[in-house]
Amino acid sequence: MENSSTTTRIGKVLKVTRKTYDVAIDGRVITCTVKGSLTAQDSEYRTVRVGDDVRVQLVNETEGVITEILPRRSRLSRTIESRQYQEHIIATNIDQILVIMSTREPAFKSGLLDRYLVIAERNQLQATICINKIDLANPEDFEIYREYYTKIGYPTFFASAVTGTGVDHLKEILKGKVTALVGHSGVGKSSLIKALEPGLDIKVGEVSRRTRKGQHTTTVVQLFPLSFGGFVIDTPGIRELGFWDIFKRDLHKYFREFRQYEGDCQFADCLHIHEPGCAVKAAVERGEILEERYHNYLAIYASLRNAPYEVR
Repeated sequence: MENSSTTTRIGKVLKVTRKTYDVAIDGRVITCTVKGSLTAQDSEYRTVRVGDDVRVQLVNETEGVITEILPRRSRLSRTIESRQYQEHIIATNIDQILVIMSTREPAFKSGLLDRYLVIAERNQLQATICINKIDLANPEDFEIYREYYTKIGYPTFFASAVTGTGVDHLKEILKGKVTALVGHSGVGKSSLIKALEPGLDIKVGEVSRRTRKGQHTTTVVQLFPLSFGGFVIDTPGIRELGFWDIFKRDLHKYFREFRQYEGDCQFADCLHIHEPGCAVKAAVERGEILEERYHNYLAIYASLRNAPYEVR
């Protein structure tokens, strides 16, 4: 019989707490600690994150020690600016992002949606958009968003955990993939997942009657295995979404519909804001680029900082 103390396995990190890590290995969950020397390695891999594939030395049937973090193929990050501009990795090894917006309670905000899409583009992650709580609104009022975002390459669909609208489609999107669920607090991320997997230990919150804003139900990042294949990462609702490694001069690269027009701009370094002869602004005027999304671009640009290499 194999001695568990010398047995190593490859697993996936499902949950990170202050001192322990839940790791899925061979269909079961092992509680792990981290080998002390791991923190002395390359700073890129000094901290174990949700989604990491790790090498684990088994101590017994239920416990192990993480000895190595395997190379990450992707990550989802945001900034922490409370003390200094620094990166906070939310999760790793993600295949796609599912951006969940609600029609009401809380109200749909295209500006927040476009911020999430910029992050998806920056991290080279495919994004799909779910307009949730469609039972609370007239679908025709949101058809313009469904059509436009689908046209520019972000598949968009309506859903409701209450009526079941879009739940089967959601299952097909999630099947076999590692998906990060992102969206404002209260948009219904947890409710939609429970509609697919009622047995998951995932909390469902309500919208505050006083503020009509979502209350923070998810407090930690956690990876949930799906019975039909794949994983979902339920991320805490982020009220202030900070960008990591995204600067003013680069922002236009992350608005994918701009690309087909940029070659016709008068200036090669056009930022599509106040420059004359801008083909992107002309496309907005012709209605080929959604005016609301262009205004969101301007608002995001104004909120960003200059890159270290930029001349002010």
